[in-house]
Amino acid sequence: MEEAGLLFEARSLVRVFQIFGNIERTMILFMIATGSGITATDIAEALQVSKPHAYQHLKRLIAGGWIKPVRRGQARGYVCSNLEVHLLLTSLRTIARTQEDAIAKGRRRDPATILNFRQWQALRMPVA
Repeated sequence: MEEAGLLFEARSLVRVFQIFGNIERTMILFMIATGSGITATDIAEALQVSKPHAYQHLKRLIAGGWIKPVRRGQARGYVCSNLEVHLLLTSLRTIARTQEDAIAKGRRRDPATILNFRQWQALRMPVA
């Protein structure tokens, strides 16, 4: 029974990562998470793509439950579908920035950090 639950969770997670497998969709999600009611026109201009192309991505994101349309006067804007999605996207942006900062520092690492990581790995290794 537990294996069936794990399989369901794994399939759900694969669907999540498929959304992030496209750079334009990922950028759209980050734009929507930081803005309030961004329109398809805003997205098309920022990504330098056509409006129909932007709408295709928006359609997938709506179908996946990531975003929802809202009225902005005559236009339709897009926002995160719920607080959990917003928090996830905010956290992912923070993780991405942290990774980029580490790479930008030329991979200079503190020897103590490397030692702590190796100790952590040793704790996880199965005993033979």
